[in-house]
Amino acid sequence: MTDCLREPVFEVGEIDENINLSLPPTSGEEYIKRVVIEAQQCANVVVADVNRKCFKKPTIDVQPLSGCMEAPPWLGPTLDWQMCQVSDFSNIRLYISQLKNEIQTAKRKWKPPSINLPQIDDEKGWIKFCSGQEEETKIAPTLNIIFCLNQPLVEQILEYLVEYIQTQKKIEYALGQWIYALLVVLEMPLNPDACSCLRILARTCSVIRANLKELEVHETGALNLFICLVARYFRQLDLADP
Repeated sequence: MTDCLREPVFEVGEIDENINLSLPPTSGEEYIKRVVIEAQQCANVVVADVNRKCFKKPTIDVQPLSGCMEAPPWLGPTLDWQMCQVSDFSNIRLYISQLKNEIQTAKRKWKPPSINLPQIDDEKGWIKFCSGQEEETKIAPTLNIIFCLNQPLVEQILEYLVEYIQTQKKIEYALGQWIYALLVVLEMPLNPDACSCLRILARTCSVIRANLKELEVHETGALNLFICLVARYFRQLDLADP
């Protein structure tokens, strides 16, 4: 099949290689001959002579992303524990999905909560709302509130919270509740931004876990849980604990 691609399309006859290329062609046939001559004079492979001394050194040190940091031997979860968490999480997602379907089909009555939620672009507002930094904002992630959140808002809030725990290097109990609730209603398949956010969450949790100096049972459990769910439920298996 490839041989047919090498067959000439036009019959141009004999080519005089001494033709004066500085003069304009007098016919279409002569023009084709000039094209053939010029093509024969081109090298098959051309390599540019690059002066690397002209390149500026990068001003930003970009570190390659790696997987999660290995847990200390006394903090790492067992495989049985991970599989149990994935099973429970899957059941909760199925239950919430069924409730939302019943509400949408008017099989179940639902009344929106009478609270003021922050605007979608109010990052500080959502962090205060979810972490309970002020007494009046200590609101648990109830189903009524979760059902008020559309998918873009779920993804945006999750991104705010993940960025926040990156800077704080810890996960408070109230914040952990909200992250879990948002993961429950996060739709699949993941879009690239949501996938990146989850991977950052798992990596951040692994770094916090590796640097724990005091054993906080609830915090260790939350760190292991989020790494487990990101890796084993949301299929980012390269981040999984053994």
